[in-house]
Amino acid sequence: MTAVPMIGLRTAADLDYEPDDGLRRELHDGVVHVVPPPGIDHSWEVRRCDQVLSARAPDEVYILPNVGVHVGLRRLYVPDLVVVYRDAFFHDNGYDPGGVLLVVEVVSPGSVTLDRITKLAVYAEQGIPYFWRIDDGPRLLAHRLDSANGSYVLDVELGPGKAGEFTAPWPVTIDMTEFVLPHKR
Repeated sequence: MTAVPMIGLRTAADLDYEPDDGLRRELHDGVVHVVPPPGIDHSWEVRRCDQVLSARAPDEVYILPNVGVHVGLRRLYVPDLVVVYRDAFFHDNGYDPGGVLLVVEVVSPGSVTLDRITKLAVYAEQGIPYFWRIDDGPRLLAHRLDSANGSYVLDVELGPGKAGEFTAPWPVTIDMTEFVLPHKR
């Protein structure tokens, strides 16, 4: 679609009028945040996470890269991976948080504060059961929502080169060595 100049705060539906230029756009309190394409390490980490999750995913979910999640009024985040229930309704460029089981964010130089602090708090506020962050190293930090206080607690942390068993959101084995490009191991 052709970009239409807009004045004022945007909605998720307004993102339909942004240029189709390969850049990811998120909406933070009505302001469009443009994210450049990820680097090779980032892309590899997303790919490996997708493969690990997909290998044992239950039939009732979809694992989707770069799909929007509505996280409040005039907010639409686009996680690197999102696990949604198959019957979740997609509208205005994203899913409502009630249809989301897990979000995965891979930290990039331009998203450090958003991924480590802001999105952690916002996804918890929206009641998304699981949040995984892949950080420098690479290191995986797997959080689950504590329904008693509405915030995430760290369930598992796997550092560089470590492997571990996960029971949630379904059983998987993750080896962080595989999250490093083969020629860099």
